Amino acid sequence: MSKRKLLLTVSILFYSIGLVAADDGEILKKELNKLFPNCKISEQNNSKDYSLIYEILIPQQWDHNDPAKGVFFQKVLLYHKGFKNANLLVTEGYESRDRVYELAKVLNSNQFIVEYRYFGKSLPPQQDWSLLNHYQALRDLHYIQNKLAKLYKKKWASTGVSKGGTTTALYKLTFPKDVALSVAYVAPFPIAQEDPRTIAHYKKEIGTEECRNKISQFQKTMLKKREEIRPMLEQLAITDSVSFPLGLDKTIDYASVEYPFSFWQWSFPCNEIPDSNASATEIFRHIEEVVDFNYYDDKTCAQFLPAYYQFMTEFGYYGFDTTGLSELLIYENSLSNLEFCPKNTSLKFRENYMQSMKEQATYSKEKIIYIYGENDTWTSCGIIPDKTSSSMRFVKKGGGHRTKIKDLAPEDQNQINKVLKKYMKVKLAENSN
Repeated sequence: MSKRKLLLTVSILFYSIGLVAADDGEILKKELNKLFPNCKISEQNNSKDYSLIYEILIPQQWDHNDPAKGVFFQKVLLYHKGFKNANLLVTEGYESRDRVYELAKVLNSNQFIVEYRYFGKSLPPQQDWSLLNHYQALRDLHYIQNKLAKLYKKKWASTGVSKGGTTTALYKLTFPKDVALSVAYVAPFPIAQEDPRTIAHYKKEIGTEECRNKISQFQKTMLKKREEIRPMLEQLAITDSVSFPLGLDKTIDYASVEYPFSFWQWSFPCNEIPDSNASATEIFRHIEEVVDFNYYDDKTCAQFLPAYYQFMTEFGYYGFDTTGLSELLIYENSLSNLEFCPKNTSLKFRENYMQSMKEQATYSKEKIIYIYGENDTWTSCGIIPDKTSSSMRFVKKGGGHRTKIKDLAPEDQNQINKVLKKYMKVKLAENSN
């Protein structure tokens, strides 16, 4: 056999059995360029889990109903393990970042992280907010997965966290044949522009009455210490080279009414709440830990501008309860998340979409696994599958917005693992968590 023929035979062998050989990178680049003409591929730093990692900027239709409007480049992070491995599509809700998701480790899979349109590097050619919606975003995912599935032919699953978790459920419901199953972490399905179920959750349904009273008292203490907190906020702006576009007092007002939502979302212990005798410094540090004043700085507001547009027009979000705080708030009547939205554009909430998808998710015959934390405020807007549904819901007692499969009760983990094996046709990785 000639050397040339031998080399070709070895290359084909490596390609077919899914081993990451020296030639795999070149094979992969060539195939990706065929799948996505004019894409931009750059190699990323390898990790202990993946020896080939690429950032791909894929030409994506800006308007899937009108190709004449042109394309934008959508960022996809590709983590290659092997062509014989299972495949995981990660549906981000915001900007993507380099990380290996829990489910990719469990499945020992290739991983494809898709950045949400209008975030990070996935920016539109023009700032037309009307094309930032679920309809367009789900078709972004459908296009990318269908193309990649021509190269990665083993079973596919999808997963996402929070807004990305909702996106992964919506994707499975909209394009059920694309993936065998979806695992949606802490995925809310709000049904109002500022869904009141979130307030009912932290006012009546979670924690003890003693703890809820302590939270309410802390909100008041914080506002009473306004004069001492204001200079600390000024110093924070200088230290971090940021500004607070709302102004210092309105930022303090927002942080105070945000506090109970964030406290339960991240599942803080009640014994960490400073009492009314705490110093302004202690109070400031606690607010920084639970709410984070930088959430209201100019850089963060700009970063999440697209998210707020989508929250307030289609996705739904949460509002604020000012009960018992009226005398201490300066801007009580204008405390709404609409404050953080783009200006000079319609912000009318299109409620029918999420209401209809919530109904569909509740009775769906698609295999979607929902994972929630009991304390997490967003769990109040979570999906509770009907007994006739093929979907499943697992809740971590006392868990927050970071709840993972590994945090669930052993019997719940075993049940999930059985489903993963059945639908993905893989041997699960041991000690993957």
